[in-house]
Amino acid sequence: NLSEGENNISITSKDSIGNESSEATAKIILDTISPTAPTLEAVVSPTNISPQILSGTKETNTSIWLNGTEVVPLNSSTDWSYSYNLSEGNNNISVTSRDAVGNESSAVTTTIEYDPNIYVNEDNVSGIEDGTQTHPFNSITEGRKSVMVATGTYNEQLIINKGIDLRGAGKESTFIIGLGYTGNLITVSADDVTVSGFTIDGRLATNMGIYSDSSSLIEISENLIQSHRDSGIFYQRISDDYPSGIYVYNNEICLNSENGIKVMGAGSGIIESNIIRKNNCGIKVSNNTSLEVKKNDIYDNCDSGIFCRESSSLLIWENEIRTNSYGIRVGEKYSDTTNPDIGGGAKGGIGKNNITGNTSNGVCNMTNHNIFAKYNWWGDANGPKYPGNNSSSGDWAYWDNVNNKTGAIIFEDYLIEPQTF
Repeated sequence: NLSEGENNISITSKDSIGNESSEATAKIILDTISPTAPTLEAVVSPTNISPQILSGTKETNTSIWLNGTEVVPLNSSTDWSYSYNLSEGNNNISVTSRDAVGNESSAVTTTIEYDPNIYVNEDNVSGIEDGTQTHPFNSITEGRKSVMVATGTYNEQLIINKGIDLRGAGKESTFIIGLGYTGNLITVSADDVTVSGFTIDGRLATNMGIYSDSSSLIEISENLIQSHRDSGIFYQRISDDYPSGIYVYNNEICLNSENGIKVMGAGSGIIESNIIRKNNCGIKVSNNTSLEVKKNDIYDNCDSGIFCRESSSLLIWENEIRTNSYGIRVGEKYSDTTNPDIGGGAKGGIGKNNITGNTSNGVCNMTNHNIFAKYNWWGDANGPKYPGNNSSSGDWAYWDNVNNKTGAIIFEDYLIEPQTF
């Protein structure tokens, strides 16, 4: 049996009459003693930074193993460090050392919680701000890629010039207000931006609630956007060489002096499942804009629920368009080439809009070409009023047939009962 440490061994052989051979010697070192456990410097948890530098001390001539994998090879140094990529959530870390013969130390363990989101809370007055949930920033403009904003009122004017996911705790409790500001409350000048979960209130001081010029992949969702001097949302593009435009989903957009949503240039996108009310125009589009407008509740707008101008192109379906002055206003000049598909048009529109209670016209065509508005409910089982027949109690499908200057509205077939959404 070997003893711990150095064992000197001598081996000879003898024959039957006792003659002994010369000696063969060997030295065997038995090492069964594990290295002293390494140390691990204090870690920061929770953190929003990855990778993390892990470091500490160790015995000389040992290696460092992290969760069973060698990360620092055997060397004579008594210090060690390693850059460790964290996974989102809790990271359980076990650090051991091994000597040259494979003896392994006991483990030192820790847990690092990694949350890549950046947190903002106006109530943090501790003086420590690193964007974690424990020590959040106290202003939105300090955030980075993914920013989670706590309940509170933030009187800030934001310029978003990099891709960011900006999410409030909810429009009922997280407020960005424009008290004392002019210009635009939120300006987006980068691609790949989400703004969600806020009340964005201009207090009738700021021009636009959210202004975006020549950006793509913009999502605006789950917000209340109100009380701006011009538009709740303004979006435009100079060219259409981009993968996606704007997605406006499940917002309430109201009480803006000019427009709920205004889209210009070569802007494109989807406007879906919003409440758009009590603006001058609910949705106003012009130039070469291309939009899909679906499943919105558009009502009580002073001028138009939807106003299509110039060469804009819209697909309009399954909307509630009611109690505006004009439900859908098509064209401002006879020369406008705008051609929205309100049902049965070139875009394959299914219609199914409820167009009711609009005080001037349900749909008004001021262009010199026909507009398709089939498969819609006009408020009467007999369809809309139209030039030459005003016997229906439904909304007007109006065009100027007296002066023979404008195209007609192709409204047949129409629905004989309202759509339910």
